Amino acid sequence: MLGLGFGLATVVGGVIGAGILRQPGVVAGAIGDPTLILALWVIGGLMAFLNATIVVELGASLPRAGGPYALVAHAFGARTGALVGWADWFNGMSTLAFLAVACGEFLKRAGLLEDRPLGLLAAALIAAAFVLNWQGTRTNGALQTLLCGAKGLALAAILLGLLAAPAAPPAEPGGPAGEALGLAGFALAMRAIHNTYTGYQTPIYVGEELRRPEQAVARSVFGGLALVAGLYILINFALLRVLTVGEMAASPLALAEGAARAFGEAGGVAVAAFGVLSVAASVNLRLMTHSRGAFAMARDGALPAALARVAEGGAPRIALALTALGAGGLAASGAYLAIVAINAPLRILIEIALVATLIRLRRSAPGLARPYRVPLYPLPALLALLANGALLAAVVWEDPANSGIALAAVGAAALFIWWRRR
Repeated sequence: MLGLGFGLATVVGGVIGAGILRQPGVVAGAIGDPTLILALWVIGGLMAFLNATIVVELGASLPRAGGPYALVAHAFGARTGALVGWADWFNGMSTLAFLAVACGEFLKRAGLLEDRPLGLLAAALIAAAFVLNWQGTRTNGALQTLLCGAKGLALAAILLGLLAAPAAPPAEPGGPAGEALGLAGFALAMRAIHNTYTGYQTPIYVGEELRRPEQAVARSVFGGLALVAGLYILINFALLRVLTVGEMAASPLALAEGAARAFGEAGGVAVAAFGVLSVAASVNLRLMTHSRGAFAMARDGALPAALARVAEGGAPRIALALTALGAGGLAASGAYLAIVAINAPLRILIEIALVATLIRLRRSAPGLARPYRVPLYPLPALLALLANGALLAAVVWEDPANSGIALAAVGAAALFIWWRRR
């Protein structure tokens, strides 16, 4: 069984990845005002906590393997659960893919393997994570706890260095940042921030493997998310001290740029090296959790039964292999921004499905043991539906082509499920 330390590590490790290294520059390019930039990071953190209250009530009440699939299936039945499960599996593969591409970019930024194709590096990282996961749950869980603790401490050290660095001179008015300000800029910024905060859901994928899940889920999610949100807001504050908004917007790795300004070129290389460690750990964790979703679906008949086979060490090896193959195929493209754009609507759809699950179970199963209850219900659930619905509409409007690919994949899954279960 996995303990609270692993649960906290999955949240910190699941949330802290490529996003905080890349996305501050994306947000700065979309929103040119420093005060508004910080306000949006705070709003993103509050939105994450709002969604987290729903995840915690469901995960503590129904500690299952499989994440959103298992919870939605319990509330709405096999077909709806399978649809959400397929969407979550696609989401997991695309998450693995863009994280692996980002890791390849960090390797090149650190001066390593610069002559190798980006897609090849990304696919190789996923293959390495597959080998680690193949060893079994206990071994990989212990390694994951160490890696996630190390990257949390490293990010805190980088933050302290940025706060101690001299402030940048005031920017000239009329810089290039903020040209996309408006609905499109807001949608782009919030998509980037939402992507950076996500990952706190990881404990619900391993609910059956957690020790005392009725307590561990809440402590892991809220404790880990509070730590990460504080770091993210402070890091953006520190970056806006040492860089102008225009400089942040012009850099694909704003955190590395800020460290280079604070510590010299070695600082930028050090942050890139941190990115390699951070993202590699996230890839390993996401492969572990999302293969559990495929395992749970196979156990219930929504995927072929072979995917439910578990090796002696606790690893669902066939589910691991298929998840890694799908992610590796996407990662081989090397197209980070396109994969993120495909991933975003899938994430939001799953969060909407979890809110609907909470509402359904409050009505259909009032006697269900709930170690944690969403406070002030139903207000948080209604706010979460409104916020996620608005964000989904903005994301689809901002990038209809890549959003269409994601929604088409969900539609194809729906047709397959309908045909399979006639």
